[in-house]
Amino acid sequence: MMAKAKAKKSTKSAAKPLKKKVVVRVARAKAAVRRAVKKVLPPPKKAAAKAPAKPVKAVKAVPPPPARPVPKPVEKKRTRRSRPRVTSSGPPSATWFSQGEKPRSSSFIPAPPRAAAPSLSAAPPASSDRLVSSHELTEFAVRTVPVRVDVEAGGGRVFLSANPEEVTLHPGEGIEWDFRYLGGADVIVDELVIEFEKPAPFHQTAFRSRRPGTARPHRQLSGAVNDAAVGKKIHYAIKAISAFKTEMAVTRPYVSVVA
Repeated sequence: MMAKAKAKKSTKSAAKPLKKKVVVRVARAKAAVRRAVKKVLPPPKKAAAKAPAKPVKAVKAVPPPPARPVPKPVEKKRTRRSRPRVTSSGPPSATWFSQGEKPRSSSFIPAPPRAAAPSLSAAPPASSDRLVSSHELTEFAVRTVPVRVDVEAGGGRVFLSANPEEVTLHPGEGIEWDFRYLGGADVIVDELVIEFEKPAPFHQTAFRSRRPGTARPHRQLSGAVNDAAVGKKIHYAIKAISAFKTEMAVTRPYVSVVA
């Protein structure tokens, strides 16, 4: 027992100096840390002494300027256009009526022209086949009998037909051949020839018409019949001639001359 008590005392006496050494070491370490921190951190700045504030002068209040009166909007009056003065010199009448020798004002506007009535203007002819050329009006007037000649093309051939086939004439009368073209025959036919046997009842025996399609209407006049042909029945031929001078078609009507 005594030995145990001695061992405890020896351990207690040995532990006391160890504790002191540890405390000293910790204190030294803290002091070294503080010195290192002081070297790293900059020294704190001293607060600058504040300058005394300047006394503020009292500002006198300026009164606002008096308000100006707002002008009222001026109303624009409409300007009237100057009109010519007209003085009446008699009973009321239209402005386009002539007022004697009195000169008209500069604002005079004449009445528009009226359209002519259709009955007062010449009407166009009902057909181009009834147009009258100038030479027919200047020549000696001869009573004529119309003969319609139809020129028709079909299947590469040309056909002629006269209507009427027989014509009765008196001395001094003549024939008017009126050619009508059907199916483009005026392009194929180059010439139309009317031939009478000798002695002919007219002043010539043959009537030729070059290029019948270039002149419309295509008509041919015979002139007056001779007195020597009274009482005769005369056959004649109407021929269609091509550009190669060949006969394409023919028809043979006749004329009877009576007193």
